[in-house]
Amino acid sequence: MHVSDFLHVVYRADLDILFGRWMRLVSGAEMYAGYAYLLDQAAEHKCRHWLLDARRRINTDKEGAQWMVTTFLPGAVARLGGSLQLAYLLGPVMLRNQEADAAFPPASFFVGKAFGAERFIEEGEAIAWLQGQSVSMV
Repeated sequence: MHVSDFLHVVYRADLDILFGRWMRLVSGAEMYAGYAYLLDQAAEHKCRHWLLDARRRINTDKEGAQWMVTTFLPGAVARLGGSLQLAYLLGPVMLRNQEADAAFPPASFFVGKAFGAERFIEEGEAIAWLQGQSVSMV
């Protein structure tokens, strides 16, 4: 499976942020492969701040979200050796979609965990949030 068919990944050293842009709707297998690839790239660059542009993907589901918080994120934290922060860039419609909203854990879920995530409409706000997380981790 070639993740480049559905996921574009770039590490920005100047920001110390890994950018992952989902290019289309993905299957479950593609989602798992995409996140594995993101983790490999993050490990290569020792990057624990990711901006994930899901505006084209638009298929968040409870099963995928459950896998993220119970399996993927704890494993990623262990592999990267520290806290992992994910900023999701979504279209405004996704933030109002009840099913997608229910799949994303509330902010209180991340308290005390070695990983965090937040949703944004504007890329600049997402980058600023990630940079603020860097400061709070020092």
